[in-house]
Amino acid sequence: MDSTITNKKGRTRSIGFIKLLKYLKSYRKGLGLAVTSGVLHHVFAISTSVVCAYIVGLIARDNLSGNGAAILMILGVLVVLRTLMYYGEMWFAHEVAYRILADFRIALYNAVERVSPGILLNMRSGQLASTLMSDVEVLEWFFAHTFGNMIVASIVTTIVLCFLAALNIYLAIIILFLIIIILSIPLLLQKKADEQGRDVRDKLSDANAEAVEGIQGLREILALNYKKGFMKKMYNSIDKLSNSQITYGKRLGLEGSLLHIAVGLAMISILTMSAFLVYEGVLAFEWFTVAVILGGYSFGPIMEISSMARNFGIILASSNRVFEVLESKSLVEYKETSTIKGKFKSDILFDNVSFSYKEDNNNAVDAVSFQVYEGETVALVGHSGAGKSTCINLLLRFWDVKTGAIKIGSHDIRDMTQEELRSMTCAVLQDVYLFHTTIGENIRLGKPEATDEEVENAAKLAFAHEFISGFPKGYDTKTGERGVQLSGGQKQRISIARALLKDTPILIMDEAVSNLDSENEQAIQQALERLRRGRTTLIIAHRLSTILSADRLVVMKNGKVVETGTHEDLLKEGKYYKELIASQYSLPTDVKEI
Repeated sequence: MDSTITNKKGRTRSIGFIKLLKYLKSYRKGLGLAVTSGVLHHVFAISTSVVCAYIVGLIARDNLSGNGAAILMILGVLVVLRTLMYYGEMWFAHEVAYRILADFRIALYNAVERVSPGILLNMRSGQLASTLMSDVEVLEWFFAHTFGNMIVASIVTTIVLCFLAALNIYLAIIILFLIIIILSIPLLLQKKADEQGRDVRDKLSDANAEAVEGIQGLREILALNYKKGFMKKMYNSIDKLSNSQITYGKRLGLEGSLLHIAVGLAMISILTMSAFLVYEGVLAFEWFTVAVILGGYSFGPIMEISSMARNFGIILASSNRVFEVLESKSLVEYKETSTIKGKFKSDILFDNVSFSYKEDNNNAVDAVSFQVYEGETVALVGHSGAGKSTCINLLLRFWDVKTGAIKIGSHDIRDMTQEELRSMTCAVLQDVYLFHTTIGENIRLGKPEATDEEVENAAKLAFAHEFISGFPKGYDTKTGERGVQLSGGQKQRISIARALLKDTPILIMDEAVSNLDSENEQAIQQALERLRRGRTTLIIAHRLSTILSADRLVVMKNGKVVETGTHEDLLKEGKYYKELIASQYSLPTDVKEI
């Protein structure tokens, strides 16, 4: 993920984990049940071992009375209780974790929707998908296996130390000192772990992005015989990921080895100290095995936490990537409540509008002014890069203008709520996106509550009903991902049906009739005529037939409006438009009419 999104690579562990803990507030009850179950699970496990150890001590002293059956019954009850508590701990901890992960994914998608499409200037869609799914999944370690377990380990270790202190205070002090040493090992390698964890997640994100790009562009890769070139890129990203993971694994191995050495030495120390205390007569012999067992159990939860702490680098890196998206500043801030009274008119005004996609770039549009009157069709005309699509993006408010204003019905669109703006506008784009669902549901995007009859009527008006009815399942036919099972013309007519169903007063069209065969173009032109009827329409035009059908033209060059007028007027009086028409449609430069 590009750090330019929020530039927070220096976020400390404490800040990162505090942010994660905020998500636990709504699940305190579940966390409390998980911790309680965890503590009881360990207490019953320790009790089982302590009873067994004490019995061994009594047997060794030949001091066991005839209570064997009762003791066995107690042990059986402890085993059952331990099992039940372990089940409860796993259940409650994972329920909390997976509910929080669901909250994260919903919050992330809302954040992506809020900052789109600007976020894709700094991130690839595959990287974003990696954050939404893979990075969030990593956080399950923290919520299900780390934070609650840390609380459990603290409580259980405190209980064990108190019991050991009752046996012998010096033994408890020594074990406490050894615990501090064990806990310090992950801290010594913290900086390296954080760096490596961030590198692993970044490399994984890059590899995911390459894979997604390869799937989305598979037809182009095959058509252009780019398989070797793409696979070289893919192998390179996978190789970098593999090397990063190996480096991370080496540190995990080193850290794990140090932990096991420390615990081994600690156990030897406890065994030696306990034996010495028995030898000196300070500790009764039957308590010797109990002391050793308790000492071992005091390290169990701590060792578990230390082992999990080895993955804090990965967890922190993933949490940083998640919060970078969640905290990304929205490029567009909508009003929460409407301040506009009365009914909206549908005329559009661009008033001295300037905008650049990045602050250090030249303006994509510069001091652009034009008006589209209510019920009028205006075509934006110009070479690629002239600023036509930017005007559409600004009207749809994917970005906000840098200077100037865009108004609908004399109201600045920045004063409208999102619902008000979306209810006024509908876009028919050249690159139609169809979701992996039925044709009927794809049309219904324009009006989710629409009846089947309304959907069918919209399809008929869009000249789509005939080909839809030709499918065995009709409107229940699956379109495939991105509408892969449909032709370009069919997808465009479904897009027009969506717009007809939504029925907004303003229509925005982006090259909606380019790259079509004559039959499809004729059908779509007829559908568009129906769609435009009675609506204020702003259209990006590349095909001559589209230009001729417009009421007025706005000619753009290098982000500026250079000419405006009707097609006929511009042919007679215009200069740049005449050159544009001549170059694009192979007409003589002195053309007077078409």
